[in-house]
Amino acid sequence: MVELQMSEEVRALLGPEGLARAAEVSLADGRCVACSRPLDGTVHMVVRTNGSFTHVVYVHAGCGPSEVIQMGPDFAPATPADGYDMTMTAAVLDHGGADLPVLVAETVGKAYIVNDGPGELTNVVASHLLGQGFHLVNRLRQAPPQVAEWVGVLLLGHGPAGEDGLLVLDPDGGQFYTGAVDLPDGWLTQAARYGWAVLYVGNAGGLHPRAHDAKATARALRTAAQAGQLVGARIAVGTPGPAQA
Repeated sequence: MVELQMSEEVRALLGPEGLARAAEVSLADGRCVACSRPLDGTVHMVVRTNGSFTHVVYVHAGCGPSEVIQMGPDFAPATPADGYDMTMTAAVLDHGGADLPVLVAETVGKAYIVNDGPGELTNVVASHLLGQGFHLVNRLRQAPPQVAEWVGVLLLGHGPAGEDGLLVLDPDGGQFYTGAVDLPDGWLTQAARYGWAVLYVGNAGGLHPRAHDAKATARALRTAAQAGQLVGARIAVGTPGPAQA
């Protein structure tokens, strides 16, 4: 169980809207930026900022305080391909009567562009993906358009504990996501049928990657979409071919 705590200076810098956005993330699979161990117990939010960029990360209470750290003018958050800690949830969700294979990526550490003042924050990952051809999603009635040269590669049974793995590559070969994915019944069938999956990215409110609760996933995505916190696209999905002798 993770208990998130924020100092008054963190609350003041983020403002109500920014605070709500930064807190809308599951820390279940996150890691402390100080010691790199999994987050558990009491966790402190740390904000790094240079006035133009704000990066929200998390540390164990024993590893550091909740604070605002002023960075130099050259500070900029990592791009998605630079290795954000992410959770990845798979689901089969109805879109206008069609059951589609869906992947939901949510960054653990949050990075924002500061617009006009406290709380006026634009998610760096979402902004980057919009520039890559992803679309802002406001409802789930139909799948968003496909983006060229984005691909998800499934590594079935190749995880450290025999779980399924997923690698999502951007057009430049950058690793948007690499890690485990827990596929619900029917997901592979639908992915094989269409040749693609819908990749949603945003503040989905703490989905559990292994819960396999399609209704809860759909509710979380609708809430994120209504708040303007969800981008999406269809990406090609494939599995490795048989090994060559």
